[in-house]
Amino acid sequence: MPEGSSDDYIARLARLFLEHPVWIEAAKHISAEATSTIFFSHNPGQAWHLENREGEILLLPGAAKDPDFVFRFTPAAVQRLERVDRGMDDFAVELFRLMLEESIDEGVRIRIVAGFPRLLRRGYVRLLISAGPGVLAFGAAQGVLSFRSLRRLVASTRSPEPLEWEESEDE
Repeated sequence: MPEGSSDDYIARLARLFLEHPVWIEAAKHISAEATSTIFFSHNPGQAWHLENREGEILLLPGAAKDPDFVFRFTPAAVQRLERVDRGMDDFAVELFRLMLEESIDEGVRIRIVAGFPRLLRRGYVRLLISAGPGVLAFGAAQGVLSFRSLRRLVASTRSPEPLEWEESEDE
C-alpha cells in the first residue's frame, strides 16, 4: 500500500503501476523525469503523483511539481484496468477507452500539461509506438493517423490551467 494511504483503490492502482507486467515494460520507455499527478474521484482534494525510481513506477502522496499529465481515476476505472490481463496494447487501449468514457462515474479524466516536445523527449511517443498494433488501430479509429495528427491532438487538448476536479489540499 502506498505510504500515506489507507484507501483500497489507491493501493490497487499503486500495485498496478508497480507490479503489472505492462507497467514494468512501460517504465523502460519513459524517462526518469516523467511524472504525472493523480486524483481519485472518490477521494477529492487529495493529490498523488507517479514517480519513476530506478525503473519502478511508484504512486506517492502529493501533487507532482511539474507534471506531464494530470489524471483522475474512478473506482470503476481501477477495476477495469485490473481486469486487463494481456499485453501493453490491450492495457493502453483500455486506458484510452476509459479516457473517452462519458460517464463521470466510470472513466478516467486527463489533462495534458506538457507540450509535445517534452512528451517526445520523455518517451511517451516511443511508448505509444511500442505498445503495438492495437494502440495504432485505436488511434486511427479516433482520427490519429500520423505523427503530425498526434502532435495536433496534443496541442488542441493541452491545458496549462487546472480543471475543477484537480482541487487539491496540497495547494
